[in-house]
Amino acid sequence: MTTVSAIATLPGQPDSLRRTTIEVPEPDPHQIAIRVIRVGVCGTDREIMQGDIGHAPEGMTELVIGHEVIGRVDAVGEAVTSLSPGDLVTVSVRRPDGCPACQAGEPDMCLWLDYTERGIAGAHGFMAERIVEHESYVIRIPDELEEIGVLTEPLSVVEKTIRQAELIQQRLKYWNLETALVMGAGPIGILGTLILRSKGVTVYTVARTPAPNPAASIVEAAGATYISTREETVADLGKRIGAIDLIIESTGSSSVVFESMQLLGNNGVLVLLSITAHHKALTVPADDINTSLVVGNKVVVGCVNANTVDFINAVDRLRMFENLWPGLTGRMITHRLSTEDDLTAIEHKPEGVIKMVVEFSSASGSGSSSASGSASGDDGS
Repeated sequence: MTTVSAIATLPGQPDSLRRTTIEVPEPDPHQIAIRVIRVGVCGTDREIMQGDIGHAPEGMTELVIGHEVIGRVDAVGEAVTSLSPGDLVTVSVRRPDGCPACQAGEPDMCLWLDYTERGIAGAHGFMAERIVEHESYVIRIPDELEEIGVLTEPLSVVEKTIRQAELIQQRLKYWNLETALVMGAGPIGILGTLILRSKGVTVYTVARTPAPNPAASIVEAAGATYISTREETVADLGKRIGAIDLIIESTGSSSVVFESMQLLGNNGVLVLLSITAHHKALTVPADDINTSLVVGNKVVVGCVNANTVDFINAVDRLRMFENLWPGLTGRMITHRLSTEDDLTAIEHKPEGVIKMVVEFSSASGSGSSSASGSASGDDGS
């Protein structure tokens, strides 16, 4: 066992983020030890830190947070053949519970919902100096992507979103994805915008904050149109642009979910990525929505987590992004903290952040770098 520094919270107790230490074992024959370089912070992490979701590993009170990671292989078990010390890697998040879907290799489609998720549900996350993981959950990343490789996990979620939409649309003898709407300009919304633009789709990305702001600049640099709902309502936007083939909803607002249902074009797909757990009551035109969905052969589908194939595709997509728009994806990382900085900046989202990362500078290896402090930004949400 090795004792390492980590950042953890007490699930269910707001404002309990703290520095701690944990014991990390040496890798068994099929495991890999990874020296962490940096970890991303997302909305799920903040919901855990606010006490809304998450639970610690069995028998423990603390949960090490963080599920967006990039690091370098430090040591490998004797049976590991796919990776070697020094390799740049990321790690997937969910671990199966044995249901039929999990047994079929799709824990992201788990039936029983008794899975564990690193940094979220029942397993320590990656915000530690060193982690150990089974070889099957570790994904190689090219060295040239080190600065943006921490975005692999959130990008994998959107890769699954597009993959599921395309699978659903095999119901049609045709599907010409021409126009898409992305609701929300946080990291997921921006990454969804970039994927769709890389496929040549006409994209409208909708958020609250008027341009100019950093999120809008990234969206527009990729050739999408940024729309602020403070300047144009989504209803008016829908009338203006006509048929919408695909909507990706990533705002965290249940009201936007139902607005999106009303915007979707005939034969279109609405993919919901938001988890809304605040028990908000809404009044909606239920009959109109139902009739439109039925008559228009429209599909509304929920989507969460990602499969290994989505992680692999996300790595390839990051390379594509760099070829199409050099340096653009890296502009999403607006705030960088060191492990010695004030933890309240992690717990309470600073104004203007798109993506915050925590740098474990001692983990820097070949081709890696670290920084601390923050850059001003605006997520445009």
